[in-house]
Amino acid sequence: MVQVSSIISSAEKALELLELLAQNNGRISVSEIAKRMNIHVSSADRYMLTLQNCGFVEKDPVSGLFHLNEKIIAMADLVSQSHPLTKKYLDTMHTLAYQYDTTTHIMAFHNKKTITLHKDLQTQSMAWNNAFYDPTRYYYCSGPGKLLLSTFSDAELDEYLSRTRIIIFTKNTLRTPAAIREEIQRIRERGYSYHDEEWLDGNLTLSFPLRVNGEIRGAMSLMCDIDRKAEMLSRVTIDNIKDMLREPMDL
Repeated sequence: MVQVSSIISSAEKALELLELLAQNNGRISVSEIAKRMNIHVSSADRYMLTLQNCGFVEKDPVSGLFHLNEKIIAMADLVSQSHPLTKKYLDTMHTLAYQYDTTTHIMAFHNKKTITLHKDLQTQSMAWNNAFYDPTRYYYCSGPGKLLLSTFSDAELDEYLSRTRIIIFTKNTLRTPAAIREEIQRIRERGYSYHDEEWLDGNLTLSFPLRVNGEIRGAMSLMCDIDRKAEMLSRVTIDNIKDMLREPMDL
């Protein structure tokens, strides 16, 4: 943790402003920025002028509202390309996609959320593929989501369940906090998770932890038709995928 005395307040405000713009992109005015950040309108205006001058922000000439532009996306793309999960696992993602004829994704875990970094869309199902980008995804009934939950402490899991409304999407959806806790414990014991038509009918998704220096930093997910359940959950398949994703220190 950085000492408070070492923090530059103006830089902290600028980063806070970037997050605010990302949450309200294209729909926020200087007066609203000032209100949300608890600063004077003139200060908010100077911050926006600075971000405009640096090329991160544009102002709509008609509405007068501000929005982030493609420069922030370009920066995110550079981060994705240099991310340790990219360097360690991107080639393996493509290999797994073709070897098992599955749609395969790499997701990073950050601030108790999943972020999709890369994808190889072998499974041509719009509903399945779009599911990975649904911002309303419910972690308790998705492969990578349950794997993320398995990294939570018991207190963090309790907090998640206390604020999550459990919705029954299919006949296989886990229906109670107790059932979710039991499933999370099974995931911790076996070392991977899977979605068995819990959210999307006809879909099976296997999710395996991706480690960097021994720490779980994300998930590799393989998505296919439920008809392949026996094949994909066989000991041969599971062991092979685990071997392909194992860090050198684990060997």
